[in-house]
Amino acid sequence: MSGGLVRRWLSTSGRPPHEIAAAEPPERLAAALVRNLAEGTGGKAAYAVPTERSHVVVESWPPGLSGVAGAAGAEQVGSTGGALFVIAPSKWDDAARALLRDTAAWLDVAVQLARLHVDHAAADQRARRLNAELNSARARLARVRDLERHRLVQAITATTLRDLDEVRKSLRAVTEEGAELSTAEGVLEELIDDFRAVVRGVFPAMLPDRGPRAALEELAATLPRAVTFKGDLGRRAGWQLESGFYHAVAAALNLLAGKGSALPMTVTFGRDDALRARIHAPDAPAEAQLRYALGQDVERLAVLGGDMECAAVDGAAVITVRLAERVELAPPAVDPAELERSAVYRKVRELVRQGQIAVGGAPGRAAWDAVAERLTMPPRLAVVGPGGDIKGGTLASITVFDTPADRELAEELRADDDPRGGMDGVLCRVPAAPEFREVLLTGRNRVVLAESGSVGSLAARLAAHGPVIAARRAVVAMRDLVRGLPAGHQLRWAVEQVSADAHEFAELDLLDDLERGDVLRAAATDAARMLGADGIDPRTRLGLPPSATDEEVVTAARAAVARWRAHAEHPANSSRDRAACEVLVRTAEGMLAPKGQSC
Repeated sequence: MSGGLVRRWLSTSGRPPHEIAAAEPPERLAAALVRNLAEGTGGKAAYAVPTERSHVVVESWPPGLSGVAGAAGAEQVGSTGGALFVIAPSKWDDAARALLRDTAAWLDVAVQLARLHVDHAAADQRARRLNAELNSARARLARVRDLERHRLVQAITATTLRDLDEVRKSLRAVTEEGAELSTAEGVLEELIDDFRAVVRGVFPAMLPDRGPRAALEELAATLPRAVTFKGDLGRRAGWQLESGFYHAVAAALNLLAGKGSALPMTVTFGRDDALRARIHAPDAPAEAQLRYALGQDVERLAVLGGDMECAAVDGAAVITVRLAERVELAPPAVDPAELERSAVYRKVRELVRQGQIAVGGAPGRAAWDAVAERLTMPPRLAVVGPGGDIKGGTLASITVFDTPADRELAEELRADDDPRGGMDGVLCRVPAAPEFREVLLTGRNRVVLAESGSVGSLAARLAAHGPVIAARRAVVAMRDLVRGLPAGHQLRWAVEQVSADAHEFAELDLLDDLERGDVLRAAATDAARMLGADGIDPRTRLGLPPSATDEEVVTAARAAVARWRAHAEHPANSSRDRAACEVLVRTAEGMLAPKGQSC
């Protein structure tokens, strides 16, 4: 550093940013840099990220700044998308501008460091989870290998020994009793046919040439029960996938069509990111019998990353087979700056860390790691129907399901243990069955269901509340996990407390009630805006322009408090409307004297 630059720094009350970076730990570096800038310029400083209408403040000094209107200077913070602002400085000279530029450069380093830390933590958690799944898959694979070996040995041995004994008897009868040779020839042909059936089960000749559907049709032609095939598996997949898929469906066909019946079976194929088959058979065994008979095949398919489900629906057997076409990709992590703006997110994240420490290296650690990993991911959005122009992939993790919106799909979208499940929002572009809505909206985790609008708008809406959505989902998961801890463990109480006290969760619940028309019908639009439906920054919530000053924000917030209190006291309102107004009052009060960043 040159002598002139040193003198310039000494002329301000702020410290050089590199000294702050050397002295502060990474988790407090951004806040320290912003405070140092405010003190160095004798004003206010804020690091904010842009939204559609305004900016959301991530770090500020003094704490609680709601916006950056009237800033005297601004500097982009590298590639973060945010900017550093100086507001109402008492001195604004070349030294102050230099301090702003250098602070922005070091703040970029701090944000990048925080992102790398989050990415590293997420990758470490995912690696542990995948390692646990790998060990489990290896154990299942060893068991399935033994079962398959025993099955093949039994099939080949039983066939050859039984039928060879018959051939021996027939040949002995020819030589000793002068019987006809045609009898021995018939027995030998039956032996060859049985052996061909065994070999076809191990390696169907048509599978490598024409694919699993043709091989399954060939198998069905040899069964005593009629089987109808529908749908399509699309383009050819790899040999391992097609072979595993074929054997799973073949096992179900052999079980259900192995005996004659006047009622035909139906096999419906489908293809998205997995090979799929749905086998429907009237007058079939009970569900428990199906699961027992196909237990080995369920395990074999699980080793390959697929699943087989057996169910009895209206007296008919329904077996679904799914085998993923590709390996699960690592989802992108959310920008740490976006997560840090939520106080409840920070509380929940700390509880998850305490849970990970509490279980240590016990088997339950994998479940806690999975919760921690999901905390860093963007919201999940499902698009049901034709995908079309998908925009918003940087705001949410989007998956397209070009299938009917029925109960089966809804259950898949809700399943937390399915890579294609655990959805936070669903945009349905096809007519939805009533049970589809019912299953989606009555589970333990919140799902936003939209039947109109664009993918981008719904993704932006989910992203705006992303930290709160992630925190709420984590709390739901932790309620189950803390049951494995000792009865007096403090985490049991802490999880219930954060769930009951989090105002942000109450805001999401009220947003859902407003969309369903359950409360505040006459003021639903204004209430939804106050809760962050149009944007989470205070100016948007209060209906103010982006250029509104902090004083105008406080004035509008006071008016909102008075309005919603008066609405709550109106004698014509129901108890639910009054409770909703209390939530809105608390939201407005939070903008009067904020103690942290609004989420």
